[in-house]
Amino acid sequence: MTQEQLAEKLKRWGIRLTPQRLAIAEVVINSSDHPSVQQIHERVSEMFPYITLATVYSTLSVLQKNGLVQELPFQKLSRYDANLGLHANLVCVSCGTVVDTDTGHEKIAHLKEEIASKSDFEVASQRVDFYGWCPQCAAEGHKESKAQGISQ
Repeated sequence: MTQEQLAEKLKRWGIRLTPQRLAIAEVVINSSDHPSVQQIHERVSEMFPYITLATVYSTLSVLQKNGLVQELPFQKLSRYDANLGLHANLVCVSCGTVVDTDTGHEKIAHLKEEIASKSDFEVASQRVDFYGWCPQCAAEGHKESKAQGISQ
């Protein structure tokens, strides 16, 4: 999403727009690696050196309340994901990388529908995570579970 498209969307939703908020939103929405608050702060600090962690947290809260991003809480830290559609996350237990997979959307949708239809449970949301090793860690033989901020 371009900066202009993002700015227009934020304005339409009545979100007060500042250059810092726009930069934070842009980092999260255009990242495929599900960044943590610290990673977002580091990336935005390159453009705005005096931005505070409090600004990052408050902006993420606003973006989450307005349905632009979702928090993915893990045991040691949270990651943020702009992909709000049905999907699975691939979580590397060695380096902590979290990425979306393009596989299995239909199966996840089917499972969600089946659970809703065969139980008295009203499904509000779901999250599917697969834990293993990313291609780089697997190739380097780093199959020990260091789990940088990630835990099953």
